[in-house]
Amino acid sequence: MNRSKRRVVDATRVMSVAAARAWTGVALGVVLAAAACGEEEGGDRGAIAGSGGWGTGGALATGGASETGAGVGGAESSASGGAPGDGGAESTASGGAESTVSGGAPGNGGAAGEGGGPGSGGAGGAPDTCSRAAACGTHKWACWPMPNPAGSGLPNPASYTDVGGGVVRDNVTCLEWQETPPSEAYTWEQAIGYCDGLTLGGSSDWRLPTRIEMTSIVDFTRSPAIDRGAFPGARGGFHKTASDWILTIRQAGAGAGRDYAWAFNLSDGIVSNAYSKATAASLRCVRGNGDGEAPSSPAVAPPDQYTVVSPGEVMDRYTGLVWQQGYSPATMAWAEAESYCATLDLNGHAWRLPSIRELATLVDEAQVAPSINRTMFPDTQYGSRSNDWYWGSHAAVGNAAAAWALNFDDGFTGFNAGESGKWNYFTAAWVKCVR
Repeated sequence: MNRSKRRVVDATRVMSVAAARAWTGVALGVVLAAAACGEEEGGDRGAIAGSGGWGTGGALATGGASETGAGVGGAESSASGGAPGDGGAESTASGGAESTVSGGAPGNGGAAGEGGGPGSGGAGGAPDTCSRAAACGTHKWACWPMPNPAGSGLPNPASYTDVGGGVVRDNVTCLEWQETPPSEAYTWEQAIGYCDGLTLGGSSDWRLPTRIEMTSIVDFTRSPAIDRGAFPGARGGFHKTASDWILTIRQAGAGAGRDYAWAFNLSDGIVSNAYSKATAASLRCVRGNGDGEAPSSPAVAPPDQYTVVSPGEVMDRYTGLVWQQGYSPATMAWAEAESYCATLDLNGHAWRLPSIRELATLVDEAQVAPSINRTMFPDTQYGSRSNDWYWGSHAAVGNAAAAWALNFDDGFTGFNAGESGKWNYFTAAWVKCVR
């Protein structure tokens, strides 16, 4: 049984693209001053297994792209969702730093712990990748090697196969994607209903993809940020996901009274945790990899996800990535980040700067401030409107002066192209290396 199924929504409620434009006045984010104090609320701690508590929440609104991909932030509460299209100003939402507690002293180390073994899988994927992904019990974590854009020079290059019947198979993640989605725009509930009711390629177990599943096809080297060889005619603009924001699920902290869910702006690839469910946007359905969480259920980490393989090194048994447990001793410019990893003296291994896709595999959607496993990665820094971001491997398309980064306030992504005081204004960032 597909636990992600919700309900099929009457087709008469589906919005046209023209109707979607009428929604552009809906605000994507409002900075809640009451949450800006940086304190963590206790909340329903016991309801999120293994979370170690969760905070009042990070940036209320992230995402948006200018026509050139600069991602310049806009007014605090006047962001436009934008009609689907091949580019243009899809959103200029600004983020609100709702939680800016410093994480403590950085470092490269961390307790060695038990385990040590590399586990199953490996960075390149293993023959049992598909069966392991199907058995891991979650759609909100990467239970497969994270593909990187073909030609990026990074491990696990993306590879797709057109299997016919309007279906494209991702040869790295084992997911199957709708090749040509509808041209209409949908609210969140309509999008879930459309995918739940879809029969395509002889299969009827389609669903709306989660944040991490959409991440796997976002190509940060292109604009629109998707491989049009695999997905001909793919549009830019915002796309819905089946990942409800955790503070919306809990109706707590910055999520109280809000209807935000994760969405991707495929004009540039930025992901936002604060896209209103009522705002219509595009979609692309997915299937495969067994059962997972319902859209409004917290993310559940797969069993035995992490192990400490050496002092200061943590392996993700599902993606095969081995992470520096700590991070750089100080923030630095993006131009210095690659060298930091290349010269990192940690157990004699060769390290590199991770892609924004790889960084996204660390995000725990069930937590905020920080949105990461706090036992394995203690003292993680976070907070928008600050330098508490983590650099990714690539510059932004169309803006050579800006580079990709991820903020563990919630797990949103962006590049440092905002004006002073905006959610995506930062002059330096931390570095967490990978191998």
